[in-house]
Amino acid sequence: MKILLLGGTGTLSTAVCLYALSKDNNVFVFNRGNNNGKLPKGVHFFIGSFYNEKDLQKCITENFYDVVIDFLSRVPSDIARVYPIFRDHCKQFLFISSACVYRREPEDFPISENSPKPNNSWDYNVEKYECENTLKSLSKDSSSFYTIVRPYITYSDERIPLGIAPSIRYHKTIIERFKSGKPWFTWDNGRALTTVTYVDEFAKGVVGLFLNERAINEDFHITGDFSYTQNELIRITKFATDSNSIVVNIPSKTIGNILPEYNSMLMGDRALDATFCNKKIKEAVNGLSFNVTYEEGIQKIIKYWNKQKPLYDYKFEARIDRMLAKVGVKTKFVMYPGAERKSRLIYFIFRYFPIIIANKLVRWI
Repeated sequence: MKILLLGGTGTLSTAVCLYALSKDNNVFVFNRGNNNGKLPKGVHFFIGSFYNEKDLQKCITENFYDVVIDFLSRVPSDIARVYPIFRDHCKQFLFISSACVYRREPEDFPISENSPKPNNSWDYNVEKYECENTLKSLSKDSSSFYTIVRPYITYSDERIPLGIAPSIRYHKTIIERFKSGKPWFTWDNGRALTTVTYVDEFAKGVVGLFLNERAINEDFHITGDFSYTQNELIRITKFATDSNSIVVNIPSKTIGNILPEYNSMLMGDRALDATFCNKKIKEAVNGLSFNVTYEEGIQKIIKYWNKQKPLYDYKFEARIDRMLAKVGVKTKFVMYPGAERKSRLIYFIFRYFPIIIANKLVRWI
């Protein structure tokens, strides 16, 4: 099959790209080209801006695809711009939405594809749901069919699936923080129940839907079978890193007030329970199973980061320590192995200055 990925180098899209290649598919990728070096030989590239229609149209000049997978559309206007370009140049248009779209009332669990939508407590949830509806509306009379896939918290060897974390390139920061014994935190007594999915298993589900008759104009979540409270995720991470860190409980509203950059995500998702029924995707994709526990996953993550050049997010470190100080927990700067000399300065700027001022000051470093 000929497959086009809009994206291709994120956590989800990289795994799907690699698994699709392993199944002898002819894989094309469209993106800005910044991280394509991480993809293997055999992938064909189109370089351009997702927001430029002429760049997107380069993908269809001489190609008709079996499957186009859209990892990038975030708001309805994205779908409205992108889908008309590809709707008659592929057999299947697969949109990566989010399992955050589901409402999360106690009576909704375990969540199935027919559960109420949307979750109105975060703009992201609503916008992804509106993307789905836009796709359904535009797909009428199309020569292709659509499939909607909803991942939840999906992690890779690079990414630790804690509720609040730095960007993916810097998850070594969390490992070293725990190893050093610095305090960590949870919210609302750590009872929020979340589902985590190892990305390779997510990829198998997605590729299993390629030209699958059960996927015609259907929606699926691919969310794994393993659910943990925040307390359990932290306990497993501490054990794997041989950590003696204390864990401080902070109300989610307090975290949102001190760290407003996380408020919407926390109140609209991470502080809510999330458990799912995977019956529909398992019936559609023969042999699909979810076998990687977080106990196994964290070992894969630590092994991966032990082989990488260390990159640390000291802005994140400082913001977490600033929050902990606000609730009376003492913290101090720790220079992690291999950290850059400027890390200390970055830390102190974000630790002791308001974030607006800190963002301006750090530009001079």
